[in-house]
Amino acid sequence: MTPTAFEHVRAEEQAFLLYFYGEHCSVCRHLYPKVQALVNEHFPQIRLFRVDAASSRALSGQLRMLSIPGILLFLDGREVLRANGLVSIESLRRQILRPYELLFSSGK
Repeated sequence: MTPTAFEHVRAEEQAFLLYFYGEHCSVCRHLYPKVQALVNEHFPQIRLFRVDAASSRALSGQLRMLSIPGILLFLDGREVLRANGLVSIESLRRQILRPYELLFSSGK
């Protein structure tokens, strides 16, 4: 994803999550399906984007995403969550839940 594509997504999507990964990162490979299931099951309004950190160096640098796996959640164009490395899916669910409910229960 390029910085220009990111800005387009940021302008168009009310809720999106960027999952930064590396092709040879075993943690990235094992964590992504769990993050994908979490988003699909609990947060259907969030659009998930899988971003190869190596081929998206400009965006990784712009967003200061310096380690993988990396998760950035944006709601209403603002970053509301940042996580790196091996994260607990339950912890991630709890961290997403409150801002997600605030945004989508307000009738926006």
